[in-house]
Amino acid sequence: MTSITLTCIGRQQNTHDVVSWQLEPVAGSLPPVLAGQCITLHTEIDGKPHCRAYTLSSSPQDACWQVTIKDVGLVSHHLHQTLQVGDEIRVDGPFGDFNLTALPCERPLLLSAGSGITPMWAMLRDELAKRPDAGICFIHSARSPEDVIFADELAALAEAHPGVRHALILEEAPADHPWIGRLTPAMLAELAPDLRERHVYLCGPAPYMAAVRTMLTELGLPPEQLHQESFGLPPAEPATTTSDHFWLTLKKSGKKVKILPGQTLLAALEAAGETIMAACRAGVCGSCRCTTTGDIERQSVMTLSAQDLESGVALACSCTAKGDISLDY
Repeated sequence: MTSITLTCIGRQQNTHDVVSWQLEPVAGSLPPVLAGQCITLHTEIDGKPHCRAYTLSSSPQDACWQVTIKDVGLVSHHLHQTLQVGDEIRVDGPFGDFNLTALPCERPLLLSAGSGITPMWAMLRDELAKRPDAGICFIHSARSPEDVIFADELAALAEAHPGVRHALILEEAPADHPWIGRLTPAMLAELAPDLRERHVYLCGPAPYMAAVRTMLTELGLPPEQLHQESFGLPPAEPATTTSDHFWLTLKKSGKKVKILPGQTLLAALEAAGETIMAACRAGVCGSCRCTTTGDIERQSVMTLSAQDLESGVALACSCTAKGDISLDY
């Protein structure tokens, strides 16, 4: 994966708790990117290295990269407090398979909530740059009008492209707003009456995505027509062991760490006070690669080659132990 140093050339307050930064390379050019992909930002907090994966909200046609981040979590809060125009930051990427280029369709339906709008905004702009008359339906859910990221830009884009149908579902809104509350099957059926003829792209908080998946199934969308942001792992299989814990031995120090059945290696390491790089925490970016010996179960093998798998390489954020294991990172 490419690692480059970028300079912050712009900072924009999108909402009360969301900021966008524009980034360009200190030297050379940006790597090729697909709309909807992610990058990992590296920073230092209290003298310790930290990293976090964020979806690019810029489109491939833009001259710079843009990340749009909500002030939630340690790294995100730190960036809100510290990352200013003129600062440099190390970045890995891009990565990720959630994009309209790899999963194309003629008339996509984009469904998002909260900061899940970032890949959708990139994909929408990229698709319209390629097909200005594309028939795209864009439905976004937010708490209030003040919480809608890119609200003005989205309205302007929809006005400039007659093929774009967009709606904002707001939990709190003026009485004359047409879509108040949370997204329902009835709303979906009305806003996208041709739902079953579209491919659906879904991104947002886990409860939102779970609820929407159920709605789409009830409305008859074929499962192969649903594509969702790859952040988020399938649940681990229930443990069949009678042990209440296993031992995870760190090869370098010899330290033994308790790991519970079904607990990820990353969670066990962090609970024991160990520091390991982990950006996406969803088995996507590969930053938490480690080498294991023993019986493990991988929930994700993205970024891992066949040789890696044979050598015991695993992603700590998406791997569980099935017995005592040793680990090096």
